[in-house]
Parts: sequence; C-alpha cells; structure tokens
Amino acid sequence: MSPADAKRGASIDDAGRLVPTSGSDAPAVLSDEEKKVLDLLVSCGAARTPAQLATGCGLERKQAAQALDGLRAKGLVTPLNTLVESYIARFPGIEV
Repeated sequence: MSPADAKRGASIDDAGRLVPTSGSDAPAVLSDEEKKVLDLLVSCGAARTPAQLATGCGLERKQAAQALDGLRAKGLVTPLNTLVESYIARFPGIEV
C-alpha cells in the first residue's frame, strides 16, 4: 500500500475487497455500528441519509451519526453536497 492509500483511509486487497486502514499499515478498527453502516452503504451502492442508515441498520439515530463520524474520520464515507444530508461509501483512489 502506498502512503497515498494510507491517507485515504482504505486500500483494495488482492481479492478486490475494501480494506480500511488507519494512518499506518495496520487495518483500522471499526465498531460494530460502523461496520453495519459501511456494509449498508456499500451494498446499496447509493447515497443514504443518516435516518435511512439508522433504520436500515437497526440503530438509533445517535448511533448512526456516531458511526458516520467515525467512518468520515477514517476516510471511508463522504458527505454529498446536497440539500438533504446524505453520505456515500468512499473507495481508495477516488478523490473527493
């Protein structure tokens, strides 16, 4: 993994899977809530609002918001510039 990949927060492994990473080469640790939110965003392939994510993951809105904050800090999701707050999964190599 290149230093640029580490800064992006994730890389793609040999099997083509998204592997979150922290600033080092060690994988980033995701909470259970972060895993649920990221899995939903990746599987649906479209942007979702925090309320939709909370409902789809079976989380309270506060838990979903905390998970989104953590995923944003790790560079794994990005907010969209829309009127309604919404997020989408972010993949390595795609600058936002």
